[in-house]
Amino acid sequence: MDIELPQKMENRIAGISDDELKFRGWTRDGMRAGYRKRLADDVNSPQIGDEAPNFELERLGPAGERTGEQMTLSSLRGKPVGLIFGSYT
Repeated sequence: MDIELPQKMENRIAGISDDELKFRGWTRDGMRAGYRKRLADDVNSPQIGDEAPNFELERLGPAGERTGEQMTLSSLRGKPVGLIFGSYT
């Protein structure tokens, strides 16, 4: 499947210098293929404005200890929620 890249991505490919391409070990065609793969991988991902998928997770105690208490995202419907993803290690 040949995915047409948005103009913003095509502009990035056209604007990258030969020196930067060489430094990163890329080619313009390889960069374009990478962008196409990323877009193809994201086809089934939630999009901006979509309702977040429900999930369940364990609540932690005040000191970060496990509590065994589970909660779902849907239990917070109507309340402000901030989802922060990352590593805390």
